[in-house]
Amino acid sequence: MQRFYLKSQGLENKGATTVSDENHNSKYLLVGKWGIKRDALSVYDMQGQLRAELKQIAVGLLPKFKLFLNNHEVGTVTTPVGFIRGLLYVHNLRWIIIGDIVTCHFKVFHGLTKILEVNRVQINGSAYIELNVFVESNTPLFICLAAILDRWIQKRPPLREPKLVRTWKIESDTAGYNNFSKENSNANH
Repeated sequence: MQRFYLKSQGLENKGATTVSDENHNSKYLLVGKWGIKRDALSVYDMQGQLRAELKQIAVGLLPKFKLFLNNHEVGTVTTPVGFIRGLLYVHNLRWIIIGDIVTCHFKVFHGLTKILEVNRVQINGSAYIELNVFVESNTPLFICLAAILDRWIQKRPPLREPKLVRTWKIESDTAGYNNFSKENSNANH
């Protein structure tokens, strides 16, 4: 197994992000964007050779992408309406992606064989996507898939949780500041 890391939402800020191994050595460069028709994410090795591409061919509620490995089309992936349940299929390659969109932990299977794990991890206070690769020849494709999984997770609406608010409580001759109460987030709107 090989392990690689790319910064979560790395493309959002600069249009390119490096993919490094577990020893912090840069191995790939991920460039591009997606969101409108004909956009592409491209993965280059450190010698500048194009290794994989993910090209967007449809937009809307069900964006669709074509996957290319070494300039050959190898598969397609579409976000299903029920992706919130964390199941995705990569056509032609017969890969099944199963995971949890809240924690961003995914496993990719080819048949019964696990070929990839994708996890969101914290490194020095920053969010990264960790790829545990079990089939090295597909690493550039896995990087493309991890980038769109990360983006789909980021587009999920934030959870609405009550805020904790400190309050003063004055009882009989004592005052305390360490009392917490839940603030109703809907009451402020």
